[in-house]
Amino acid sequence: MKWSLACALFLGTIFSLAACATPAFYSAKEIHGQIVDAETGQPIEGAVVVGQWVLFHIGIGHGGHKSRIHIHETVTDKDGKYVIPAWGPKPHPPMTELHDRDPDILIFKSGYEPQVLTNSVVREDAVRVSEWDGKTVKLMRTKRSLEDYAQRLESMSISLPREGKEWRTFPRMILALDAENRRLLSLGLNKKYRTSIFEIEHFDQSDKDYLKRFENARR
Repeated sequence: MKWSLACALFLGTIFSLAACATPAFYSAKEIHGQIVDAETGQPIEGAVVVGQWVLFHIGIGHGGHKSRIHIHETVTDKDGKYVIPAWGPKPHPPMTELHDRDPDILIFKSGYEPQVLTNSVVREDAVRVSEWDGKTVKLMRTKRSLEDYAQRLESMSISLPREGKEWRTFPRMILALDAENRRLLSLGLNKKYRTSIFEIEHFDQSDKDYLKRFENARR
C-alpha cells in the first residue's frame, strides 16, 4: 500500500511538472516552401502537402503521439510552391505537449517517393516553427517495385489520423492516394497491397459526397 501511494505521488509530481513546463496556448508561424524534381530541378505542380501538429500524450502505458492540435492541407502551384498558413493561439490540451512532430509535413505526388518532414530539435516554445520553412524539397522518382512502392505509401498514410472525421481535413491526400492505388493496379499491382489505409469504397455516402467536392479542386 505504501509503495503504491509513493508511486502515485511520484507520478503526480512528474505530470504536474510536465504540465507547468508547457505553455497554456500553442500557435504556429506560416510555413512556405517549394517542391522540385530531384533529377531535373523542375518544379512539381499538384503535389499534396499536409501539415499536422501531433501532440505527445503524457502517461504510463497510454503515452505517445496521438491527437492533432491542427491540420492543414494544400497543393503546390505551377512553380512547385506551397504555403501553410499561421494558426492559433489554441488552448493546450492537458497532459499533452508538442515535440518534434510540430509539424509533420507529408508530401505526395504520383510516381515520386513520398516525404515526411519533421523538426530535428524538440522545443518548448508556445509559438511553433518548422525547420523546413523557406526550403526547397527534392522529390525522387520512385524506382521501387509496385508492391514496395504501395507499402511505402501506406506507411505514410498510417501517420495520418484515423479517428472520427479528422480525415476531412486532408481530403486531397486521400483522393490522391486512392487514384495512385488504381494506377498501380492497372500496372499489375497485387490486389492484396494498398497505397492507403483510407478505403474510399467503404465510406458511407455522405463521406463520398464530401470527397467529390475536392476531386477537381486545386486548393
